[in-house]
Amino acid sequence: MKKRPSRLWLLFYGRQRRGVPYLLIGIVLAIVVFALLFAIPGGADYSRAVIGFFLGLLIVAIVAAFVVTLLFPRRRR
Repeated sequence: MKKRPSRLWLLFYGRQRRGVPYLLIGIVLAIVVFALLFAIPGGADYSRAVIGFFLGLLIVAIVAAFVVTLLFPRRRR
């Protein structure tokens, strides 16, 4: 009977990736920032403003990426 691979192994299965995993770094950084924010007194109140700012920035980045893809479509190989 063949042993099934673990769930952790399945995250890294497939084609080899190149470059820096910016999304993973961003998520870890966001977790650290919010953990430090909740560590200070009154930080829970500030977190509402920070998440609002972050979501607004995310929406602006999505719209900008959409406009860039409309203006500069990918070339076919």
